[in-house]
Amino acid sequence: MSGDLRRPRAGACVTCRSRKRRCIPTPNGDGCQLCHETAKPCSLKIVSRFERARNGGRYQSIGGNAPLNLPSNGCEAPEAPLGGLASRDIWVELVQLYFRFIHDIAHTIFHKPSFLCRLYNGTAPMIQVYAIFSSNPTFEGSAPCDRGKAFVAEAVRLCQPYMISPSLETAQAFLLIGYYFSGESNVDGKHIYVGLARLHAERLSLSDNLSAVYQEEYRRTWLSIHITSHWSAWDMAMEPLNLPNGSDFLPRIDDATFRTTNAALLNANHIQDEFRCDMWAQMARTIGIFAKVNNVLRRLSRNMISFDDYCVEAAELEASLDRWAESLSPMLTWSFENLMLLAGRRLGQLYLAMHVGFFHFKQMLFFPFLDARASKNPKPSGADKCKDSASVVSSILQYSKNIKDCELENFIYGHIGVVSSCVHLHTLLFSDDYRELSITRQRLVSNFQYLMALKSYWPIVEHFAIQLRTFQNSCRDSISDPFMLDNWMARFLTEHSSLLSERQLSQPAEPGGPLASDPKTSSGTATPEMLPTIESMTTYANGNHGSSITEDELSQWNDLSRLLHDQDITGEALVDSALTWLLDDRGNQVASI
Repeated sequence: MSGDLRRPRAGACVTCRSRKRRCIPTPNGDGCQLCHETAKPCSLKIVSRFERARNGGRYQSIGGNAPLNLPSNGCEAPEAPLGGLASRDIWVELVQLYFRFIHDIAHTIFHKPSFLCRLYNGTAPMIQVYAIFSSNPTFEGSAPCDRGKAFVAEAVRLCQPYMISPSLETAQAFLLIGYYFSGESNVDGKHIYVGLARLHAERLSLSDNLSAVYQEEYRRTWLSIHITSHWSAWDMAMEPLNLPNGSDFLPRIDDATFRTTNAALLNANHIQDEFRCDMWAQMARTIGIFAKVNNVLRRLSRNMISFDDYCVEAAELEASLDRWAESLSPMLTWSFENLMLLAGRRLGQLYLAMHVGFFHFKQMLFFPFLDARASKNPKPSGADKCKDSASVVSSILQYSKNIKDCELENFIYGHIGVVSSCVHLHTLLFSDDYRELSITRQRLVSNFQYLMALKSYWPIVEHFAIQLRTFQNSCRDSISDPFMLDNWMARFLTEHSSLLSERQLSQPAEPGGPLASDPKTSSGTATPEMLPTIESMTTYANGNHGSSITEDELSQWNDLSRLLHDQDITGEALVDSALTWLLDDRGNQVASI
């Protein structure tokens, strides 16, 4: 037996011990022969030649345990239940799509060159592969949002033997499964699997003898778990847990360097380019502010603080957000020029993801000022800042569709787009400025077009649209101010995947004092008027830079675009027609996607 296939001191796997059989590793080192023959997950803790080389030629100890080598089956198709879906070609395609549209946007947990190397070598843990979507011809006739069900079921099955065997691989797999359940609007499933990811991560530790790739994946996985835990906790009406203190939990390697540099050349002291791109580390600094925004919104909605007190806290949180934006390097501040520069370096997605989060936090923070209680302030008000932020959100979502390699296809941006749409609805209901109304109609239609495209992949987006319809109905039927921040409205803003009941509006409370004004706009460095318009961006997308909008999507949008240019239709009728279009049966749109 070669040195690469020797077993750790732990001895035989669970199956061989229970059957009192000799545990013999398979030649490719992915488990034992008995488990491979019976198509069962193997708990044998061995390390392949590739993994040993990755860790400096040594078996590494993680949190006192030998590394867990999860069953990869040598990238050979397993038996049922996946059947024809379990082929190497499909695995390669869906992993490439995952890195193209999901990874480094919603989360950052893998070193892409290393993962692809393991996939091609047949050593990638299959619980990660199955937990990672595909447009392969095998899926023809099935809705895109239904294609992951078989894979996630297999990932869950493969995870079962490792529930009490923590490793970085299991933490990453549990997190991916949690993301899947979140996109399915399964709040409990998401919360449980994200919780499992955190529990497994807490059992791991870093040491200097681990490879640079492992250490950075560990830090980025922890950060991704921390971010997801916050979203999950708010959906469960719970206070989120804080990230453990220390630099071990923040990325150290430049984003551009980590996503492209070969593992053999990557180390913690890698010489950085003159342009430092550390957007994930920058986003980590906003999580605490995000938690405080959610907290103060909930306290206001439950009458735990007065509106005057909210104004004071909102001003402090606004200052914190502005300080964050001002601390960014010049190349990372929000501007169209920086977007195009980073898009050319294939970093446009990450740049848009960072800034859409910032403007979302601001539109949430200032949403209570859409309430009539803040309308008497003659100076620039919180309502204006809310509208500015919502407008930039619309622009960012439109850029993601029209600029090559800038797609934001994750469901969380659907929630952000719905909040932005609610702000635009306020303008359509209460503004008498013709120019403002015209621009707002464009932005609202643009948001709905984005949501329609996103709905094809994520069932939860239908849920977002239903909540928007509920909010619209309350605007139409209520005799009190529908923008008053009651408990329903606070949950609508802060819980992106919770199922909300019909809204019951009470009589409006006595007004409090307005927010102290600030001559700065909510965007800090760029107002909506300083950015290219949606119409010009559509023209730009048809030029040499290319567009991610397909002909099928354009044909689907034509009806809504005609509504936009129909000057006889009222703003309320536009919203009603657009929501009906958005909530229409998605089955008619499946075949061509």
